[in-house]
Amino acid sequence: MSNDEELKQKVIEWFQTHSKEGHTKFYMKDVVKDLCGEYDKRAIQKALNDCTVDGTLQYWSTGSSTMFCLPENF
Repeated sequence: MSNDEELKQKVIEWFQTHSKEGHTKFYMKDVVKDLCGEYDKRAIQKALNDCTVDGTLQYWSTGSSTMFCLPENF
C-alpha cells in the first residue's frame, strides 16, 4: 500500500471513529490537528480532497463554512 493510500485509510478511520462520538461533520483543521504528528499537513489536506473526489467523503457547506463527512452521515 502506498503512503497516499495508507493516509487516505487513516483519514477514513479517523472519520469512522469520531463520527461515533455524536458529531458527524468536521472541519479540515480537526483532522489535520489529530493526524499532523504522523503526517505532513499538506499531505493530510490532499488526502481529504482525494477522498472527496473518489466519494469516500463528502463536502458539506453552510455557505460560509465547509466541512467534511462520511456519505452515510450526509
